[in-house]
Amino acid sequence: MNLSLALLKEKLAALVKDDNIGVSGSLLHLPHPVFYAGDACLASHILYITMAEKLPPDLTFMPASALICIGDPPPRCYNDELELLVIADTTDIFELSNAIHEIYDIYGTWDLKLQRCIREKNSLQYLADISEPIFGNGMLIMNGDFYMIAHSTTHALYDSPNLHLDASGRISIEQVNLFKNDAVYNKIKNEKNVFIYPSEVLPFRTLCQNIFLNDTFLFRIIVPEIVQPFNDSDTQILEYLSHQLVQDPDYLVTFHRSKNSQLTTLLQNIMLGNAYNQTAFEKELQQMGWSQNNSYCAVHIQPSSQDIYHTTVTYFCNVIMQDFRQTFAFSHNQSILVIINLDHLDESRDEYFKKFNRMVKDGNFRVGYSNYADGLIHLKEYFREAEIALEIGTRYHPAKWIHKFCDTVLPYIFNQITAELPGQLLSSPILLRLQDYDLKNHTDYVLTLEVFLENNLNAVQTAKDLFIHRATIVYRLERIKEIGQTDLKNKNDLLHLHLSFELIRLAAN
Repeated sequence: MNLSLALLKEKLAALVKDDNIGVSGSLLHLPHPVFYAGDACLASHILYITMAEKLPPDLTFMPASALICIGDPPPRCYNDELELLVIADTTDIFELSNAIHEIYDIYGTWDLKLQRCIREKNSLQYLADISEPIFGNGMLIMNGDFYMIAHSTTHALYDSPNLHLDASGRISIEQVNLFKNDAVYNKIKNEKNVFIYPSEVLPFRTLCQNIFLNDTFLFRIIVPEIVQPFNDSDTQILEYLSHQLVQDPDYLVTFHRSKNSQLTTLLQNIMLGNAYNQTAFEKELQQMGWSQNNSYCAVHIQPSSQDIYHTTVTYFCNVIMQDFRQTFAFSHNQSILVIINLDHLDESRDEYFKKFNRMVKDGNFRVGYSNYADGLIHLKEYFREAEIALEIGTRYHPAKWIHKFCDTVLPYIFNQITAELPGQLLSSPILLRLQDYDLKNHTDYVLTLEVFLENNLNAVQTAKDLFIHRATIVYRLERIKEIGQTDLKNKNDLLHLHLSFELIRLAAN
């Protein structure tokens, strides 16, 4: 493996007394060094070792040549074409050579393990294990669902209480929310180059490299600054590591996250109205201990725009299934859909949904609940109930987080009624006649009728609410019957009047 003069400077820091390192000094372009043998010109991309007295005063250099010199070299060695390290003149040249070759051997051994890891398609955990000694700070690998899917163990990094990882490697919801809302993270989440992420969310600075397969994010290699400060060479080696990975798409494709389990695929087909295997569906339910005889609730969760941008939907599906028993969650059309088995809960339904709603608020979500239902024969319709609850509830109560279908049925009915024709064209002819009469004669028969209906046809209570005499209300009701051409007893007429007044109120809102 080729190394850079900047990396060698770091490793030989105790011996280096001066240097002249330019742009090429940070490139991994130098193979094992050779002893200078009297050449008139130093070749490009070759690392020479020598003592100062061996160098002629008229020595010339090709671009990107490199020299490690014991003692002070001629002044002309300090130029832009030569990368130079000056070593203390008390250093033995053979000891220096051995030290340099030992550095090359360490990185060469790592490179051989890396190539074998990729060739044999070993796990990311193996990758982290072999790379930890090279970086000296440990290594974490986090996937797109904010799970630490691999980690080095030398420094007990994974068990650090400051990381807040659970047993499966999942970081906390609080940390995920901080990532989602962090302006710095928004800029670097799709970064293709190595970057340093400040200690804003994780309890330490991190050197990071995002790994992509055909522009699809796979995982992030994270080197935490927990043992020693970052060196410039850490960036060079992390770049080299990522380059080796992306050069072999056959290796990376083994880590491409599959979003579909068997049950998820069946549910997706149900939601799309496609044909599906009913026997396979019931078998999947049986494996979860569920049956068609149980009671269920369908849930439609609307993620925030940050969740969609940061692709955390799958993360929260896993959170729900791990933190709430008797649930199955999956993503569909950028939303989270959840089935809850109400018969197998370990606590009361009120306590269960209180905790579930707390999770919804903590995640900055909006949620719609279907009515409780027996069996899953009409599962698609149950999810539609939950979606309607979310749509209608958010429209009329945008500040609320939680919406139930039972609370939005009537607004939904009225929305359906007016889907083709505006509400005023659907009004009761009785109401239309009274409106016309009031307009021409400056009377209040429409208001009187509305209050009368609200009071369940109770004339006494209507008189009190309108602050009029009982005889007046009797007179008005007779006039309403006469003008409206109704006896106010026909159930269909009364239902139409109720609907008409409700449409008027909805239009006003």
